[in-house]
Amino acid sequence: MQQLQSRQKALLISGIILLGACMRAPFTALPSVITEIATSFHVPVTNLGILTTIPLLCFGLFSSVVPIICRRLGNNFAILWALIVLTIGAYLRIFSYSSLLFGTFLVGLAITFINVLLPAIITEQLPRQVGLMTSLYGVSLDMFSAIFAYIITPLTLLWNWQIAVMLISALVILTLIVWLPNAKSIPSTPRSITTKHHHRSIWQSWQAWCLLFYMAGSSMSFYITVTWLPTIARDYGMSSNAAGIIAGFLQLFSMPAAFVIPLWASRLAHRQSLIIGSSLLTAIGFLGLLIHTANFAYFTVITLCLGLGTAASYSLIMTLFGLKTTDANTTRDLSGMVQSLGYIIAALGPVTTGWLKAATNNWSFSLVISFLVVVICTVFGLLAEKEAVIEI
Repeated sequence: MQQLQSRQKALLISGIILLGACMRAPFTALPSVITEIATSFHVPVTNLGILTTIPLLCFGLFSSVVPIICRRLGNNFAILWALIVLTIGAYLRIFSYSSLLFGTFLVGLAITFINVLLPAIITEQLPRQVGLMTSLYGVSLDMFSAIFAYIITPLTLLWNWQIAVMLISALVILTLIVWLPNAKSIPSTPRSITTKHHHRSIWQSWQAWCLLFYMAGSSMSFYITVTWLPTIARDYGMSSNAAGIIAGFLQLFSMPAAFVIPLWASRLAHRQSLIIGSSLLTAIGFLGLLIHTANFAYFTVITLCLGLGTAASYSLIMTLFGLKTTDANTTRDLSGMVQSLGYIIAALGPVTTGWLKAATNNWSFSLVISFLVVVICTVFGLLAEKEAVIEI
């Protein structure tokens, strides 16, 4: 019996790590070959900023309905269906421009379920390993995003972008196969959580709104970077292969911050220094891109600043949900509020900056706007950190 339990646990852990790999890579890899996609479907490159925007809109619009759906299906079984939808969406993108958009919507919808349910599955089924498992799937997320952002370019040069997408999407099929045994093991009904009576909604807390705008701006900075950094590199004269390496570096450079910041934040009584430090790195990155150069070493340093800065702010925000609340229901409500509207606002970033580039025929105005977004969201972050706990 113990051997069977160990085998089930191994399958569960393997499945969680692979789910982490599927949480961003299916859509963050595409910007590296966005020019080839635009050419094949005869659309302007700037129109394809929506490929990053669609998943963000899905995160914002559907996160709040995931728990309602999963009360009937169960978390494990819902993940299975999400992986089926993710597989369909990933392969649907290769046929036409309209199927690219619809497939991207399916990808975003499926990843929304994974985003919401994966932390819950870890808490329910591996309660003594929450920290370890969160680290493992976080590393998997960043590592596979980096690998796919790099390899999609040589695969495209070797064949075409459609075959490249088909090959990297095989990861989703592998995850689906590994998750099948876990779908049969429906966890027991989660224990009830007793909490104190709240006198007002989380939406009435000014601190919660400050945290929402901090996340919106931080996420906007990240997705602007993911969407347009390879294109900026190519527009400045770098080869497509070098731009793909830069895109991979962006994900790799995110990993140290994703590890360190949550541990650091939980040990500090005041976290203003982390807010300022992460924002400063991101701001330096955007201002650095104003210099028109194809120097690979220079782009690597700028990418390091952007990768560390955006990952540090994201990891900090995810940690603040728990640090700034006193009970599980408030944590859930705060997380739902901040992520839903926060992602919707963040989704405006890639499209707006792409439109500005098309209108001005250069990246300078878009980069200045991105810098101002960092400044504004830093102010909201500092206001959110003014009080230790969000009281409602």
